[in-house]
Amino acid sequence: MAALNIKKKGINMKTLKITVAAAMVATLAGCAAKQDITRFETNKPKTVCIAEHKAVKEGVIDAMKKGFAKHEVETRVISANYVLKHQDYQTELSGSDTTGCNAVAYYVANWRWDLALYMAYANIWVKDVETNEKIAQASYRTGGGLDKFINAEEKIIELIDGMY
Repeated sequence: MAALNIKKKGINMKTLKITVAAAMVATLAGCAAKQDITRFETNKPKTVCIAEHKAVKEGVIDAMKKGFAKHEVETRVISANYVLKHQDYQTELSGSDTTGCNAVAYYVANWRWDLALYMAYANIWVKDVETNEKIAQASYRTGGGLDKFINAEEKIIELIDGMY
């Protein structure tokens, strides 16, 4: 009955299917995940201190260690203080010893619930120990589609790979 009504209005089923498919593609395209990566230029660190962010799941540090190890970089976890100020994290390494490290890696990762827990956002930035300048950064933000259910450890390692 519905097909008859559609034909009476001058729309055939093929046109309707194409229109629905195009609308679905347009909707899903807006849901794609986004990654931004700034690679190390010339000063790739050989030893990285990872500034521990206690508010983030512990598995992130393990993934970061694996990611840096893939590039033959030694890591050491140090304590740090992360404070969210003006929609940006301010970090302090008060009392942390960075001796022997070429760089310090900072990170933020957020999880959300939608049928299951998933990593919605991750940001890793690396600063030179001597100059305190950012020398690389990688961030990931999920879209709204089903592609948000990724393996967080693999994504963290992929982000670190991208910096190299």
